Amino acid sequence: MVDVGTAPLAPPNGARAGVPRPVTRRRSLPGSRAVVGGLLVAASAVGLFSAYSSTHDRPATAYVTVAHDIVAGDILTDADLAVAAIDLPAAQRSVSFTDRRRLVGTVALARMRAGQLVQSADVADVRGAGRDAEISVPVEPANAMNGDRAFLRGGEHVDVIATFTQGGTPVTRTVARDVVVIEVLVADRSLGTSGQLTVVLGVPPRDLEPIAGAAAAAKITLARTTGLHR
Repeated sequence: MVDVGTAPLAPPNGARAGVPRPVTRRRSLPGSRAVVGGLLVAASAVGLFSAYSSTHDRPATAYVTVAHDIVAGDILTDADLAVAAIDLPAAQRSVSFTDRRRLVGTVALARMRAGQLVQSADVADVRGAGRDAEISVPVEPANAMNGDRAFLRGGEHVDVIATFTQGGTPVTRTVARDVVVIEVLVADRSLGTSGQLTVVLGVPPRDLEPIAGAAAAAKITLARTTGLHR
């Protein structure tokens, strides 16, 4: 008979007899500081990405540019104009245009290169109602922007100022405001003239007599008032 009282007990869970079980440290969860730190890093990364994306977004406003080279005196058509999305400072936005239709029919006052932003000082409006009469006046170059074609040419707006003597005292009066220069004719100096200008003006009929009277009895000065009001 076998003595069951002396038989070795079987190891639990099928472990091999005589082999100790390894003891391992239980993995702990991250502490509250580590969790908060991770959240802050993630939030910072999201913020940086959002800032990068916002700075690289396409500008929200499109402004009018010229589609090809334009020379001074050109009447702008729709085909001459384009729009481009541009970020502009406030000072530039106030003198730039977002509607190309606003510029169709205006006159270019200076040469513009393809892609150049069109601003109020670059164009003049000759479409104004009431300018259905023309008159020419003699003007000394010194009294008309020195006759410089960069400042006085077709499409410019000017005030007509007359200076005359009354009772021995010089008197100056503005006889017409915001009239349009149609053409500037320069006398040939080789013919012995002083190079006096003849300036053709487009004016409303009511300004014809005051301008004609000033041209006959006074010295004419043209003050440039160009600038397309927005």
